[in-house]
Amino acid sequence: MASQVDSSTLNVQPRQRRMVYEDLAKAPEGLSVKDLLRDCDIPEDQLRDTLRKLDSAGLAQRVKGTWRAVPLHGAESVPASVDETGADDTLDG
Repeated sequence: MASQVDSSTLNVQPRQRRMVYEDLAKAPEGLSVKDLLRDCDIPEDQLRDTLRKLDSAGLAQRVKGTWRAVPLHGAESVPASVDETGADDTLDG
């Protein structure tokens, strides 16, 4: 049984992960790493690591080479600039 994630799960993520999540959320059909590299200013190894960490947190999933954002339970959308937890946005890991 898959658990649902809520906005608090996203809010505790570093800024880079929240930005990648938002890019994925804008494309319900999903995006490939190649598409994300074109849109993000992140080196490929960091992007792949970010996607793995989003997957581990339950915020993204890979389906046949395409990454998709997992919809947040109880929230419409959460802008990347919102950080209700006070987490340090300067850390990428």
